[in-house]
Amino acid sequence: MRDEYVVGPDFAELRPLKRSMNKGGEGDEGGKDGKGGKGDEGPESSGFPVYPDLVERLVDGAEQPDPDGVIPHALAACSAYAYAGFAQRGAPDTVATMMARLGLERNRCRLFELRVDALYIASAAYLVQDEDRRVVILCYRGTQPEDIISILTDADVRPETLSVELGGRRHEVHAGFYRTMRASRYLVMRALERALRGESVNPDEHDVRGDGMQALYITGHSLGGATAALMGVVLAHEPRYRAVAQKLRAVYTFGQPMLGGPDLARACRTAVDERGVHVLRDRLLRYIYDRDVVPALPPRPVGPYAPFGREFHYRKARSPVDGVLAALGNAGVEAAALPGRLLRAPLRRLPEHTARAAERVLSPLRHVPESGWSEVHEPGRHYPQMDTLAGLAVVAPLAFFAARLALTRTVPFAYSFDDHGPGHYVNALAPAGVLSEYGDVR
Repeated sequence: MRDEYVVGPDFAELRPLKRSMNKGGEGDEGGKDGKGGKGDEGPESSGFPVYPDLVERLVDGAEQPDPDGVIPHALAACSAYAYAGFAQRGAPDTVATMMARLGLERNRCRLFELRVDALYIASAAYLVQDEDRRVVILCYRGTQPEDIISILTDADVRPETLSVELGGRRHEVHAGFYRTMRASRYLVMRALERALRGESVNPDEHDVRGDGMQALYITGHSLGGATAALMGVVLAHEPRYRAVAQKLRAVYTFGQPMLGGPDLARACRTAVDERGVHVLRDRLLRYIYDRDVVPALPPRPVGPYAPFGREFHYRKARSPVDGVLAALGNAGVEAAALPGRLLRAPLRRLPEHTARAAERVLSPLRHVPESGWSEVHEPGRHYPQMDTLAGLAVVAPLAFFAARLALTRTVPFAYSFDDHGPGHYVNALAPAGVLSEYGDVR
Protein backbone atom coordinates (compact mmCIF):
# COMPACT_ATOMS: atom_id res chain seq x y z
CA MET A 1 0.00 0.00 0.00
CA ARG A 2 1.38 3.37 -1.02
CA ASP A 3 0.56 6.17 1.42
CA GLU A 4 1.68 9.65 0.35
CA TYR A 5 0.60 13.14 1.36
CA VAL A 6 1.38 16.67 0.21
CA VAL A 7 0.39 20.25 1.00
CA GLY A 8 -1.16 22.18 -1.85
CA PRO A 9 0.11 25.65 -2.86
CA ASP A 10 -1.31 28.92 -1.58
CA PHE A 11 -2.94 31.37 -3.95
CA ALA A 12 0.19 33.54 -4.24
CA GLU A 13 2.16 30.56 -5.57
CA LEU A 14 -0.44 30.02 -8.28
CA ARG A 15 0.16 33.40 -9.95
CA PRO A 16 1.92 33.10 -13.32
CA LEU A 17 5.60 34.00 -13.33
CA LYS A 18 5.24 36.04 -16.54
CA ARG A 19 4.02 39.56 -15.81
CA SER A 20 1.27 40.98 -18.01
CA MET A 21 1.15 44.70 -18.71
CA ASN A 22 -1.89 46.80 -17.99
CA LYS A 23 -2.96 49.72 -20.13
CA GLY A 24 -0.87 52.15 -18.12
CA GLY A 25 2.27 50.12 -18.70
CA GLU A 26 2.45 48.87 -15.12
CA GLY A 27 3.03 45.21 -14.39
CA ASP A 28 0.14 43.27 -12.93
CA GLU A 29 0.85 39.75 -11.70
CA GLY A 30 -2.45 38.16 -12.56
CA GLY A 31 -4.55 40.49 -10.42
CA LYS A 32 -3.78 40.61 -6.71
CA ASP A 33 -7.45 40.54 -5.82
CA GLY A 34 -7.71 37.01 -7.15
CA LYS A 35 -10.13 38.07 -9.87
CA GLY A 36 -7.81 38.74 -12.77
CA GLY A 37 -6.97 42.44 -12.38
CA LYS A 38 -8.19 45.32 -14.53
CA GLY A 39 -5.22 45.29 -16.88
CA ASP A 40 -5.03 41.58 -17.58
CA GLU A 41 -5.17 40.78 -21.26
CA GLY A 42 -4.79 37.51 -23.15
CA PRO A 43 -4.12 34.00 -21.97
CA GLU A 44 -1.54 35.02 -19.31
CA SER A 45 -4.24 36.43 -17.03
CA SER A 46 -5.02 34.38 -13.95
CA GLY A 47 -8.05 34.52 -11.73
CA PHE A 48 -7.06 32.00 -9.10
CA PRO A 49 -8.89 30.92 -7.13
CA VAL A 50 -11.59 30.04 -9.62
CA TYR A 51 -14.10 29.94 -6.75
CA PRO A 52 -13.05 32.17 -3.80
CA ASP A 53 -16.01 30.88 -1.75
CA LEU A 54 -15.60 27.17 -2.59
CA VAL A 55 -15.13 26.09 1.04
CA GLU A 56 -18.26 27.94 2.16
CA ARG A 57 -20.28 26.44 -0.67
CA LEU A 58 -19.13 22.94 0.22
CA VAL A 59 -19.84 23.43 3.92
CA ASP A 60 -23.30 24.86 3.25
CA GLY A 61 -24.39 22.16 0.83
CA ALA A 62 -28.04 22.83 1.57
CA GLU A 63 -29.04 22.08 -2.00
CA GLN A 64 -27.44 19.38 -4.09
CA PRO A 65 -26.46 20.07 -6.78
CA ASP A 66 -26.00 23.72 -5.95
CA PRO A 67 -28.00 26.01 -8.26
CA ASP A 68 -24.86 27.74 -9.60
CA GLY A 69 -23.23 24.47 -10.64
CA VAL A 70 -20.03 25.15 -8.70
CA ILE A 71 -19.88 21.91 -6.70
CA PRO A 72 -20.47 19.53 -9.65
CA HIS A 73 -17.81 21.37 -11.67
CA ALA A 74 -15.25 21.29 -8.84
CA LEU A 75 -15.82 17.60 -8.16
CA ALA A 76 -15.72 16.70 -11.86
CA ALA A 77 -12.34 18.44 -12.07
CA CYS A 78 -11.09 16.60 -8.99
CA SER A 79 -12.22 13.28 -10.52
CA ALA A 80 -10.50 14.10 -13.81
CA TYR A 81 -7.14 15.01 -12.27
CA ALA A 82 -7.22 11.90 -10.09
CA TYR A 83 -5.91 10.20 -13.28
CA ALA A 84 -2.67 12.21 -13.07
CA GLY A 85 0.58 10.30 -12.65
CA PHE A 86 3.06 8.17 -14.52
CA ALA A 87 4.35 4.58 -14.43
CA GLN A 88 0.95 3.56 -12.99
CA ARG A 89 1.50 5.72 -9.89
CA GLY A 90 -0.85 8.47 -8.78
CA ALA A 91 0.21 12.10 -8.34
CA PRO A 92 -1.17 13.74 -5.18
CA ASP A 93 0.82 16.93 -5.90
CA THR A 94 -1.14 17.42 -9.14
CA VAL A 95 -4.50 16.85 -7.43
CA ALA A 96 -3.52 19.22 -4.60
CA THR A 97 -2.49 21.93 -7.07
CA MET A 98 -5.64 21.70 -9.14
CA MET A 99 -7.89 21.81 -6.08
CA ALA A 100 -5.94 24.83 -4.80
CA ARG A 101 -6.58 26.57 -8.13
CA LEU A 102 -10.28 25.86 -7.76
CA GLY A 103 -10.40 27.33 -4.25
CA LEU A 104 -8.90 24.99 -1.62
CA GLU A 105 -5.74 26.92 -0.74
CA ARG A 106 -2.99 24.95 1.03
CA ASN A 107 -5.15 21.86 1.10
CA ARG A 108 -3.84 18.60 2.52
CA CYS A 109 -3.97 15.83 -0.06
CA ARG A 110 -3.37 12.21 0.91
CA LEU A 111 -3.23 9.26 -1.49
CA PHE A 112 -3.84 5.59 -0.66
CA GLU A 113 -2.86 3.41 -3.58
CA LEU A 114 -2.84 -0.38 -3.82
CA ARG A 115 -2.05 -2.58 -6.79
CA VAL A 116 -2.38 -6.37 -6.92
CA ASP A 117 -2.26 -7.48 -10.55
CA ALA A 118 -3.29 -11.09 -9.90
CA LEU A 119 -6.50 -9.87 -8.21
CA TYR A 120 -7.17 -7.16 -10.82
CA ILE A 121 -6.85 -4.46 -8.16
CA ALA A 122 -5.59 -1.01 -9.19
CA SER A 123 -7.08 1.19 -6.48
CA ALA A 124 -6.33 4.84 -5.72
CA ALA A 125 -8.22 6.98 -3.19
CA TYR A 126 -7.45 10.68 -2.70
CA LEU A 127 -8.45 12.62 0.41
CA VAL A 128 -8.43 16.41 -0.09
CA GLN A 129 -8.89 18.49 3.08
CA ASP A 130 -9.12 22.29 3.17
CA GLU A 131 -6.61 24.21 5.30
CA ASP A 132 -9.14 24.98 8.05
CA ARG A 133 -10.20 21.29 8.17
CA ARG A 134 -13.87 21.98 7.56
CA VAL A 135 -14.26 20.02 4.29
CA VAL A 136 -12.95 16.70 3.00
CA ILE A 137 -13.35 15.38 -0.55
CA LEU A 138 -12.83 11.65 -1.03
CA CYS A 139 -12.05 11.05 -4.69
CA TYR A 140 -11.51 7.63 -6.29
CA ARG A 141 -9.48 7.29 -9.46
CA GLY A 142 -11.19 5.68 -12.43
CA THR A 143 -10.08 3.24 -15.11
CA GLN A 144 -6.65 4.23 -16.46
CA PRO A 145 -6.74 3.97 -20.28
CA GLU A 146 -3.24 2.48 -20.52
CA ASP A 147 -3.61 0.08 -17.58
CA ILE A 148 -4.89 -3.39 -18.43
CA ILE A 149 -5.40 -4.26 -14.74
CA SER A 150 -7.91 -1.46 -14.10
CA ILE A 151 -9.66 -2.36 -17.38
CA LEU A 152 -9.95 -5.99 -16.22
CA THR A 153 -11.40 -4.67 -12.95
CA ASP A 154 -14.23 -3.13 -14.98
CA ALA A 155 -14.67 -6.32 -16.98
CA ASP A 156 -14.94 -8.58 -13.92
CA VAL A 157 -18.70 -9.11 -13.65
CA ARG A 158 -18.86 -12.00 -11.18
CA PRO A 159 -20.99 -10.63 -8.33
CA GLU A 160 -19.73 -10.63 -4.77
CA THR A 161 -21.83 -10.12 -1.65
CA LEU A 162 -21.68 -6.67 -0.12
CA SER A 163 -21.45 -6.97 3.66
CA VAL A 164 -24.07 -4.29 4.35
CA GLU A 165 -27.74 -5.00 4.92
CA LEU A 166 -30.29 -2.91 3.08
CA GLY A 167 -33.91 -3.55 3.87
CA GLY A 168 -32.92 -6.59 5.93
CA ARG A 169 -31.28 -8.32 2.97
CA ARG A 170 -27.76 -8.86 1.65
CA HIS A 171 -27.13 -7.78 -1.91
CA GLU A 172 -24.62 -8.74 -4.60
CA VAL A 173 -22.47 -6.17 -6.36
CA HIS A 174 -19.85 -6.04 -9.12
CA ALA A 175 -16.81 -7.91 -7.75
CA GLY A 176 -14.17 -5.62 -9.24
CA PHE A 177 -15.76 -2.45 -7.88
CA TYR A 178 -16.17 -4.00 -4.44
CA ARG A 179 -12.52 -5.07 -4.25
CA THR A 180 -11.41 -1.59 -5.32
CA MET A 181 -13.44 0.04 -2.55
CA ARG A 182 -12.34 -2.47 0.11
CA ALA A 183 -8.66 -2.09 -0.80
CA SER A 184 -8.39 1.24 1.04
CA ARG A 185 -11.61 1.42 3.08
CA TYR A 186 -10.13 1.07 6.56
CA LEU A 187 -7.27 3.49 5.88
CA VAL A 188 -9.74 5.98 4.42
CA MET A 189 -12.04 5.64 7.41
CA ARG A 190 -9.20 6.17 9.90
CA ALA A 191 -8.21 9.35 8.07
CA LEU A 192 -11.85 10.56 8.02
CA GLU A 193 -12.15 9.92 11.76
CA ARG A 194 -9.05 12.08 12.24
CA ALA A 195 -10.71 14.81 10.18
CA LEU A 196 -13.85 14.48 12.26
CA ARG A 197 -11.82 15.38 15.38
CA GLY A 198 -10.31 18.44 13.70
CA GLU A 199 -7.02 16.72 12.92
CA SER A 200 -5.23 16.79 9.61
CA VAL A 201 -5.50 13.87 7.18
CA ASN A 202 -1.71 14.26 7.07
CA PRO A 203 -0.54 11.98 9.92
CA ASP A 204 2.58 14.10 10.53
CA GLU A 205 0.42 17.02 11.69
CA HIS A 206 -0.73 16.41 15.25
CA ASP A 207 -2.55 19.62 16.18
CA VAL A 208 -6.33 20.00 16.39
CA ARG A 209 -7.99 22.85 14.54
CA GLY A 210 -11.57 24.10 14.73
CA ASP A 211 -14.56 21.89 15.41
CA GLY A 212 -13.60 19.23 12.91
CA MET A 213 -14.96 18.15 9.55
CA GLN A 214 -18.30 19.74 8.74
CA ALA A 215 -18.84 18.39 5.22
CA LEU A 216 -17.76 15.26 3.35
CA TYR A 217 -18.12 14.69 -0.40
CA ILE A 218 -17.35 11.47 -2.27
CA THR A 219 -16.70 11.51 -5.99
CA GLY A 220 -15.12 9.71 -8.94
CA HIS A 221 -15.26 9.13 -12.68
CA SER A 222 -15.88 5.74 -14.36
CA LEU A 223 -14.58 2.95 -12.08
CA GLY A 224 -13.92 5.71 -9.54
CA GLY A 225 -17.59 6.69 -9.68
CA ALA A 226 -18.70 3.12 -9.01
CA THR A 227 -16.26 2.91 -6.09
CA ALA A 228 -17.57 6.23 -4.74
CA ALA A 229 -21.16 4.99 -4.93
CA LEU A 230 -20.25 1.80 -3.08
CA MET A 231 -18.52 3.82 -0.37
CA GLY A 232 -21.69 5.89 -0.10
CA VAL A 233 -23.69 2.70 0.47
CA VAL A 234 -21.26 1.57 3.19
CA LEU A 235 -21.26 4.95 4.95
CA ALA A 236 -25.02 5.34 4.84
CA HIS A 237 -25.79 1.96 6.38
CA GLU A 238 -22.82 0.83 8.49
CA PRO A 239 -23.51 1.67 12.18
CA ARG A 240 -19.83 1.93 13.16
CA TYR A 241 -19.34 4.74 10.61
CA ARG A 242 -22.31 6.74 11.84
CA ALA A 243 -20.37 9.80 13.02
CA VAL A 244 -18.60 10.20 9.67
CA ALA A 245 -21.78 9.44 7.69
CA GLN A 246 -23.58 12.33 9.39
CA LYS A 247 -21.18 14.72 7.63
CA LEU A 248 -21.80 13.26 4.17
CA ARG A 249 -23.30 15.97 1.98
CA ALA A 250 -23.45 14.08 -1.31
CA VAL A 251 -21.89 11.54 -3.65
CA TYR A 252 -21.15 12.81 -7.17
CA THR A 253 -20.27 10.34 -9.92
CA PHE A 254 -19.38 10.94 -13.57
CA GLY A 255 -19.72 8.27 -16.25
CA GLN A 256 -20.41 5.65 -13.57
CA PRO A 257 -21.19 2.03 -14.51
CA MET A 258 -23.92 0.20 -12.61
CA LEU A 259 -23.07 -1.65 -9.37
CA GLY A 260 -25.68 -4.34 -8.83
CA GLY A 261 -29.08 -5.68 -9.67
CA PRO A 262 -32.61 -4.25 -9.47
CA ASP A 263 -33.05 -5.47 -5.88
CA LEU A 264 -30.04 -3.47 -4.71
CA ALA A 265 -31.28 -0.40 -6.62
CA ARG A 266 -34.73 -0.66 -5.01
CA ALA A 267 -33.19 -1.06 -1.54
CA CYS A 268 -31.00 2.01 -2.07
CA ARG A 269 -34.00 4.07 -3.20
CA THR A 270 -36.05 3.21 -0.12
CA ALA A 271 -33.45 3.01 2.67
CA VAL A 272 -32.70 5.94 4.99
CA ASP A 273 -29.58 6.66 7.03
CA GLU A 274 -29.34 7.41 10.77
CA ARG A 275 -30.54 10.99 10.14
CA GLY A 276 -33.64 9.77 8.34
CA VAL A 277 -32.22 11.07 5.04
CA HIS A 278 -32.60 9.16 1.76
CA VAL A 279 -28.90 9.65 0.94
CA LEU A 280 -28.72 7.03 -1.80
CA ARG A 281 -31.92 8.24 -3.43
CA ASP A 282 -31.56 12.02 -3.12
CA ARG A 283 -27.85 12.76 -2.61
CA LEU A 284 -26.18 10.33 -4.95
CA LEU A 285 -25.94 12.28 -8.20
CA ARG A 286 -24.96 10.47 -11.41
CA TYR A 287 -23.85 12.54 -14.40
CA ILE A 288 -23.92 11.05 -17.91
CA TYR A 289 -22.38 12.83 -20.89
CA ASP A 290 -24.41 12.32 -24.06
CA ARG A 291 -23.78 8.77 -25.35
CA ASP A 292 -21.13 7.65 -22.90
CA VAL A 293 -21.05 3.85 -23.15
CA VAL A 294 -19.91 3.12 -19.59
CA PRO A 295 -23.13 4.07 -17.70
CA ALA A 296 -24.90 1.40 -19.81
CA LEU A 297 -22.55 -1.31 -18.48
CA PRO A 298 -22.33 -4.14 -17.55
CA PRO A 299 -24.35 -5.36 -20.55
CA ARG A 300 -27.53 -7.37 -19.99
CA PRO A 301 -26.11 -10.73 -21.20
CA VAL A 302 -23.96 -10.92 -18.03
CA GLY A 303 -26.99 -10.31 -15.78
CA PRO A 304 -29.51 -7.62 -14.83
CA TYR A 305 -28.02 -4.42 -13.40
CA ALA A 306 -29.91 -1.25 -12.47
CA PRO A 307 -28.96 2.34 -11.49
CA PHE A 308 -29.97 4.24 -8.37
CA GLY A 309 -29.67 7.85 -7.25
CA ARG A 310 -30.51 10.97 -9.26
CA GLU A 311 -29.54 11.00 -12.92
CA PHE A 312 -28.40 14.07 -14.87
CA HIS A 313 -27.91 13.66 -18.61
CA TYR A 314 -26.10 16.02 -20.97
CA ARG A 315 -27.46 15.88 -24.51
CA LYS A 316 -25.82 17.51 -27.50
CA ALA A 317 -28.01 19.46 -29.88
CA ARG A 318 -28.82 17.40 -32.97
CA SER A 319 -30.85 17.95 -36.09
CA PRO A 320 -33.84 15.79 -37.12
CA VAL A 321 -31.57 14.13 -39.71
CA ASP A 322 -29.16 13.09 -36.94
CA GLY A 323 -32.11 11.61 -35.06
CA VAL A 324 -33.18 9.51 -38.02
CA LEU A 325 -29.63 8.20 -38.52
CA ALA A 326 -29.33 7.36 -34.84
CA ALA A 327 -32.69 5.55 -34.89
CA LEU A 328 -31.53 3.46 -37.85
CA GLY A 329 -28.30 2.61 -36.02
CA ASN A 330 -30.22 1.60 -32.90
CA ALA A 331 -32.49 -0.55 -35.01
CA GLY A 332 -29.45 -2.42 -36.34
CA VAL A 333 -28.18 -3.06 -32.82
CA GLU A 334 -31.60 -4.30 -31.70
CA ALA A 335 -31.82 -6.63 -34.71
CA ALA A 336 -28.40 -8.09 -33.86
CA ALA A 337 -29.54 -8.73 -30.28
CA LEU A 338 -32.89 -10.27 -31.21
CA PRO A 339 -31.82 -13.95 -31.56
CA GLY A 340 -30.13 -14.02 -28.16
CA ARG A 341 -33.04 -12.21 -26.55
CA LEU A 342 -35.52 -14.73 -27.92
CA LEU A 343 -33.46 -17.57 -26.47
CA ARG A 344 -33.10 -15.98 -23.02
CA ALA A 345 -36.44 -14.31 -22.41
CA PRO A 346 -39.53 -16.22 -21.28
CA LEU A 347 -42.44 -15.95 -23.72
CA ARG A 348 -44.51 -14.01 -21.20
CA ARG A 349 -41.87 -11.25 -21.08
CA LEU A 350 -41.45 -10.83 -24.83
CA PRO A 351 -43.97 -7.94 -25.00
CA GLU A 352 -42.00 -6.10 -22.30
CA HIS A 353 -38.69 -6.63 -24.14
CA THR A 354 -40.27 -5.58 -27.44
CA ALA A 355 -41.60 -2.35 -25.94
CA ARG A 356 -38.22 -1.54 -24.42
CA ALA A 357 -36.48 -2.18 -27.75
CA ALA A 358 -38.97 0.07 -29.55
CA GLU A 359 -38.31 2.84 -27.02
CA ARG A 360 -34.57 2.60 -27.63
CA VAL A 361 -35.01 2.72 -31.40
CA LEU A 362 -37.39 5.69 -31.36
CA SER A 363 -35.81 7.76 -28.58
CA PRO A 364 -33.30 9.55 -30.91
CA LEU A 365 -36.23 10.92 -32.92
CA ARG A 366 -37.05 13.28 -30.04
CA HIS A 367 -35.62 16.58 -31.23
CA VAL A 368 -32.91 18.11 -29.01
CA PRO A 369 -32.83 21.80 -30.02
CA GLU A 370 -29.87 22.81 -27.84
CA SER A 371 -27.15 21.23 -25.73
CA GLY A 372 -27.48 21.08 -21.96
CA TRP A 373 -27.98 19.13 -18.75
CA SER A 374 -31.35 17.93 -17.51
CA GLU A 375 -32.41 15.72 -14.64
CA VAL A 376 -34.21 12.51 -15.57
CA HIS A 377 -37.17 12.26 -13.22
CA GLU A 378 -39.01 9.26 -14.67
CA PRO A 379 -37.37 5.90 -13.85
CA GLY A 380 -38.45 4.56 -17.23
CA ARG A 381 -36.37 7.26 -18.93
CA HIS A 382 -33.13 6.37 -17.11
CA TYR A 383 -30.10 5.57 -19.23
CA PRO A 384 -30.79 1.89 -19.99
CA GLN A 385 -28.53 -1.09 -19.46
CA MET A 386 -26.93 -2.15 -22.73
CA ASP A 387 -29.07 -4.96 -24.09
CA THR A 388 -26.45 -6.63 -26.27
CA LEU A 389 -22.71 -7.09 -26.42
CA ALA A 390 -22.81 -5.59 -29.93
CA GLY A 391 -23.01 -2.11 -28.40
CA LEU A 392 -19.79 -2.72 -26.44
CA ALA A 393 -17.88 -4.74 -29.02
CA VAL A 394 -18.90 -2.93 -32.23
CA VAL A 395 -20.87 0.31 -31.84
CA ALA A 396 -18.87 2.09 -29.13
CA PRO A 397 -15.45 1.43 -30.75
CA LEU A 398 -16.76 2.55 -34.15
CA ALA A 399 -18.06 5.76 -32.57
CA PHE A 400 -14.67 6.35 -30.95
CA PHE A 401 -12.78 6.09 -34.24
CA ALA A 402 -15.47 8.01 -36.11
CA ALA A 403 -14.98 10.93 -33.71
CA ARG A 404 -11.33 11.12 -34.78
CA LEU A 405 -12.25 11.82 -38.43
CA ALA A 406 -13.82 15.05 -39.66
CA LEU A 407 -16.11 13.29 -42.16
CA THR A 408 -17.68 10.99 -39.57
CA ARG A 409 -17.41 13.08 -36.41
CA THR A 410 -21.12 13.92 -36.30
CA VAL A 411 -22.45 10.43 -37.02
CA PRO A 412 -24.86 9.77 -34.08
CA PHE A 413 -23.89 6.30 -32.81
CA ALA A 414 -25.94 4.82 -29.97
CA TYR A 415 -22.91 4.56 -27.65
CA SER A 416 -19.45 6.10 -27.71
CA PHE A 417 -16.19 5.52 -25.82
CA ASP A 418 -15.17 9.05 -26.81
CA ASP A 419 -18.03 10.54 -24.75
CA HIS A 420 -16.61 8.81 -21.67
CA GLY A 421 -13.57 11.10 -21.46
CA PRO A 422 -13.42 12.99 -18.12
CA GLY A 423 -12.63 16.23 -19.94
CA HIS A 424 -16.12 16.21 -21.47
CA TYR A 425 -17.65 16.21 -17.98
CA VAL A 426 -15.41 19.02 -16.71
CA ASN A 427 -16.12 21.26 -19.70
CA ALA A 428 -19.85 20.54 -19.87
CA LEU A 429 -20.30 21.21 -16.13
CA ALA A 430 -18.34 24.47 -16.04
CA PRO A 431 -20.72 27.37 -15.31
CA ALA A 432 -20.94 30.01 -18.04
CA GLY A 433 -18.16 32.58 -17.91
CA VAL A 434 -16.12 30.88 -15.20
CA LEU A 435 -12.36 30.52 -15.59
CA SER A 436 -10.89 27.11 -16.25
CA GLU A 437 -8.62 25.32 -13.79
CA TYR A 438 -5.73 26.84 -15.76
CA GLY A 439 -6.93 30.38 -15.18
CA ASP A 440 -8.03 31.18 -18.72
CA VAL A 441 -11.48 32.17 -19.92
CA ARG A 442 -13.42 29.36 -21.56
